[in-house]
Amino acid sequence: MAYWDGKKNKIVYFDDSPYPGHPGWWYTDCGCCNGVEWGGDSPRECKSCNGSGSLALHKPSGRIAHYPGGPFVGRMPLHGEGR
Repeated sequence: MAYWDGKKNKIVYFDDSPYPGHPGWWYTDCGCCNGVEWGGDSPRECKSCNGSGSLALHKPSGRIAHYPGGPFVGRMPLHGEGR
């Protein structure tokens, strides 16, 4: 879950980490602020991760889901696709 570091004046993101018990799947930082969308007039739950702050990334295929094998929400560009 990304967060704002006021001392450094920047957004801090977390590295991907393996999803226990699910080979090929990794926790990946959604990029929102602890499940809340950046900006706007008032805080609201992030639509990409449903407020969890992280997504599941299947590295071999580049697929992104809410959890391993769960509702898919997109994919990362694979090698050679403009990454």
